Amino acid sequence: MNDLFNDLVRTYAATNIEFSHLKAVTLAQWILESGRGSSLLAKDHFNFGGLKWRDEMSGFATPVDYQAHDGLDKYCKFTSLEAFIKGYWRFVERDPYKGWRDNVQPAEQFIRFIGPIYAPSNRNYAATVLNLQTEAKQLLGSVDFGNHPEHGTSELVKKPKIKEFIQSPNHSSRDGGKITSVIVHYTTAGNAGSTINHFSNRASQVSAHYIIDKNGEIYQMVKDADKAWHAAGANRNSIGIEHVATKGDKLTDLQEAASIHLIKWLMHEYKILQQNILGHKQVDITSCPGNIFGDHIDDTSLPKFKAWVSKNFSGISPKPDVIGPSGLGIYLIQRGDTLFQVAERHDMTLPQLLSLNPEITDPATIFPGQKIRVAKVDGDERIIGLNGQSKKLNLPITIAEFQLNPSNYQKFSHPILGDITITGGFMEPHDHSPKPEIDAIFLNGKLKSLPASDRNIGIDYVVNNKRIKAWYGGVVTRAGQEGGYGRRVHIQLDVAFNLSGKSYQVYQAYAHAQEILVNEGQTISQGQQIAVMGGSGSNSDNDYPLHVDLSTYIFINGLIVQLNPQALDNQLT
Repeated sequence: MNDLFNDLVRTYAATNIEFSHLKAVTLAQWILESGRGSSLLAKDHFNFGGLKWRDEMSGFATPVDYQAHDGLDKYCKFTSLEAFIKGYWRFVERDPYKGWRDNVQPAEQFIRFIGPIYAPSNRNYAATVLNLQTEAKQLLGSVDFGNHPEHGTSELVKKPKIKEFIQSPNHSSRDGGKITSVIVHYTTAGNAGSTINHFSNRASQVSAHYIIDKNGEIYQMVKDADKAWHAAGANRNSIGIEHVATKGDKLTDLQEAASIHLIKWLMHEYKILQQNILGHKQVDITSCPGNIFGDHIDDTSLPKFKAWVSKNFSGISPKPDVIGPSGLGIYLIQRGDTLFQVAERHDMTLPQLLSLNPEITDPATIFPGQKIRVAKVDGDERIIGLNGQSKKLNLPITIAEFQLNPSNYQKFSHPILGDITITGGFMEPHDHSPKPEIDAIFLNGKLKSLPASDRNIGIDYVVNNKRIKAWYGGVVTRAGQEGGYGRRVHIQLDVAFNLSGKSYQVYQAYAHAQEILVNEGQTISQGQQIAVMGGSGSNSDNDYPLHVDLSTYIFINGLIVQLNPQALDNQLT
């Protein structure tokens, strides 16, 4: 086993993928295909899977001529281990492998399904891969990530099914507060309907984010990003969960299972610590959460509740940061949306949209706030609809589409954005980190495919007062640390870009912040400050000189296409 393959194992072990239990069987496949990393295809082109070039791999790899055992052909060339991992999963998203998600349990079924397609001339392909699965499991299990004392799962925890989203009028903004705790309640009402009606009544001035019925069904009444009114001074930073029960009732088995699942997902999603899973009376003077965990209603120390928390939530790791673009590829359903409209807006058919969302069994039953996948991109988060609130910026310059240096930096003052100096032109081709082939739309509105190079993505600029302001309004889809970008804020804009007769949803990301001032799910206005300019990168705040990295993009057929922000501005009225 060479060092290169060991690095692949380590990288894969730290990577979040959709079906984490498939890591061992796919690593076994790469052991076979690359000869444990010894093939020239692996060593020269980071292609451990023997992936031949297909047009659908554009944006994930570039074609390269390679002499394999069966002759000269074009294969995929990747720029890094991370790019290969992401590229492999893009490869199996192609039509020949359609239906693979229905064949992932157990993991062995996955390779039996894709094997005849992947290697049609080798009848024993799946069996050969499965013989290497034990070795792959041992390799993944032996990875040491250094001084990390915490244990437990870091696998993907999916949000439990929500029976219905019923918006309570009793909610408000978190005012920048981050979600750091879960507060557990009981309803004192014997059925979910009474509590839903109470929370739906504006006069009650009470609400919670979730209600769990005795049969385990979960209702959501306030978006996670908003503040529910359930625990007085603790509301700003907490998620409130109500359990249907009257005084003396304990959780039913179904109710308990649903509660555990929901809390695990919240811990995983928002990086909530075990010690911040709290009963209502731990933050307020109240008898809540009653007797549902077996504690006496007057016992303020809640020993049985604390034992329940320790038993069920020890070692729950937060959702790991993922490789590649984040905050992309997920649409947040708005009131009045239909799935057909969502599909059309993202340049796909309804069957294609449903294939990305196999959990949707009835396309007619969607609700505001529901997440719909519109592109297969790692790190997907929330998206909003087209509201058209932002106005044309009327930039006083033409954003350069050529190499910039101190002698030709572009300076301007703007009433919304402030004093700006553009230091890196759109898609300038030198002095940046290596990038694969990129599709981009320039000022002339033309879609171009650019070869792999050390190209800039979007533009770089400096703002004199360090206040990073949103060029356009929208909703924050992700805000946090992200690989080499450091602290980065993703926003789905409330405007669209028109290309070839279609309107595409537009997204922007602002990177290299010293401090982020907004939260996921927060609606922001055009010109609102979202962050403080810093110099952050993958390791420290000193990785880069002070500047903002602004990327503007759309999705076409599920792939990211970069966009000159001034090309968007030129279309606004």
